[in-house]
Amino acid sequence: MEAYHNPNPANTPNTRRYRGISYTKPIDAAKEAVPCIDLADRLAGPGKFRKVGNTWSTNCVIPGHEDRVPSFVVYPETNSFYCFGCLRGGDVVELARLAWGYDERDAHIAAAELLMEFGYEVPERPPSWSRRQQRQKATRYLIQDARLEALTRRLWKYVFAPIVDEIEDEDERRKMAKELLPKVKAEARYMLVGRMKR
Repeated sequence: MEAYHNPNPANTPNTRRYRGISYTKPIDAAKEAVPCIDLADRLAGPGKFRKVGNTWSTNCVIPGHEDRVPSFVVYPETNSFYCFGCLRGGDVVELARLAWGYDERDAHIAAAELLMEFGYEVPERPPSWSRRQQRQKATRYLIQDARLEALTRRLWKYVFAPIVDEIEDEDERRKMAKELLPKVKAEARYMLVGRMKR
C-alpha cells in the first residue's frame, strides 16, 4: 500500500514532496479507520456487491467509467481495490479521491472528508504548526502588500494612466486620478485573490 500516495512524482529523486504532518496524518488515520469495502459499498449502493471467494465485486464506482460487466474488485484482506476496466486501484483514500474528484495533491483533503463521512474525528494539526503560522504571519502580510502594490502600479501605468492623461485640464486630471486610484487598488486586490484561489 505504500506505493499509493507516493509523494514523489515519477523519475525524481527520492525526496518527500509533502512533508507536513497535516498531510500524512489524515491519510494514515483514514486508511486505519475506514475499510475500503465500506466506502465502495456506500458508493455503489446497497446490494450491488457480490462475494467472489475472498473478494467483493461490482460494476465500477469511479465516475467516468460506465461498465456493463462487474470489473471493480475490493480486497478486504489488504483493504484495497482494483478496477480491471479502467485499470485504477489503490487504498481507501485513493478510492475516495477518485470518487469525489480530488487532485492527487489533495489526497489529504479526501482523507479528511472520508473520516468525517464515516463519523471519525480528523486528526488535529500539532501546536508547532500554529506557532509557525503565527511567526510567519507578518512576513506573509508584507509579501501580500508588496504584490498588491506592484499590481496596482502596473494597472495604473498600463491601463488607467493613458486614459487619465487624455484629460486636458490639469485640475480635472488630478481629481480623476485621485478618484480612480482607490478603485484601481481594489481591482488589484480582487485580481490577487482570484489568482490565489486557482
